[in-house]
Amino acid sequence: MGTTKLSIAIAEIIIYFFLLPISLSLAYRHGVYRALGFFYLCIFCSLRIAASALGIASENDRGNRDNLVWSEILGNVGIGPLLLAGFYFLARLNLNSKPRSPSRVRAIQALYLPHIVALALTIVGGVELTSFSPSLHPSSKQFSQAGISIFMVVFLLYILVSLITAVKATIAHGETCILVGVLAAIPFLFIRILYAMLAVSRDKGEFAILNGSAETQLGMAIVQEMVVVLIYMAIGVVAPVEEKARLVEEEQGMQRISIARTL
Repeated sequence: MGTTKLSIAIAEIIIYFFLLPISLSLAYRHGVYRALGFFYLCIFCSLRIAASALGIASENDRGNRDNLVWSEILGNVGIGPLLLAGFYFLARLNLNSKPRSPSRVRAIQALYLPHIVALALTIVGGVELTSFSPSLHPSSKQFSQAGISIFMVVFLLYILVSLITAVKATIAHGETCILVGVLAAIPFLFIRILYAMLAVSRDKGEFAILNGSAETQLGMAIVQEMVVVLIYMAIGVVAPVEEKARLVEEEQGMQRISIARTL
């Protein structure tokens, strides 16, 4: 880790130490049982703090490669909570839409299993990379490449369900901001996953996992993640608490019925 990467790691710790309590407060605002998306953001912020701390530790102990490798493992694993947060927001939209769409909700739920498989493969590939045995290095790349490839397939299916939701669903009162946020985050998530795919397929060059360009990682990974986190946090601030949103909608429905009867 060079000076630039060290500076980026320090900046990440500072930023995510600030964002973590905001995520917790949003989870509290929306209620324990309706705040799963924001708990995923809390997990993501914690992973980023841990990854940056390991990156700084690797700078202080350059003879120990494990800290740097684990920093990169946590970096790729962090894609998981961001996708899960998106799944949650998309499922909420379809559950609250009029009429409800159980089929789209089931399609979103079906993405969880390959998502878990991708997460497991990414972790296994990273763990094997910590070995200094050359014979294990090819298999570690294969595991990591398979994991990130599955992440990309899951993400593309997520985009498809998001677009179908945008076209066909009648969004519940006050939840249009959730749909806007989900769609707005897609390009940034795509660039982040694309960077991960390029990183696990190269041993040298600007995309290399261990010795790649700090500027490329900053532009294609770190900044993209932060934008997604900020978009999801904006959803948490703007979107109504689910229970209240339903009561408002029911009240408006009763008012329309009352007006119709009067006429």
